[in-house]
Amino acid sequence: HPPTQRYNMKLRLGKGFTLEELKEAKIPAKLAPTIGIAVDHRRRNKCAESLQANVNRLKVYKSKLLIFPKKSGKKGVKKGDTPKSELQNVAQNTLKEIIPVERPQLRVKARAITSEEKEASAYKKMKKAR
Repeated sequence: HPPTQRYNMKLRLGKGFTLEELKEAKIPAKLAPTIGIAVDHRRRNKCAESLQANVNRLKVYKSKLLIFPKKSGKKGVKKGDTPKSELQNVAQNTLKEIIPVERPQLRVKARAITSEEKEASAYKKMKKAR
């Protein structure tokens, strides 16, 4: 999230994924930059929700990823490369964001207050939570 109160409701792409997010998605930190994933070792995860959202983005990216072998022939194929049969007629991704961030819905429709909500006291709930 952007730092100031005016803009902090907006989600934006960061500088890279944390080491913890990569570990959850089962992607080695050394392999990540080689397959197009930015790594930011300084970032820390503040909440489980954003961690899980980023892990899901990494898993989607990994499922769509096709790795071409460096050299032709049997010796050029390494573990983790996509089989030759799947590499035929592959379209290149030209989108600005490879895996876009899911934006939360900003507007909430107005609705009538229920009797249960009228009876509940927010003050008592907050006091009990402390």
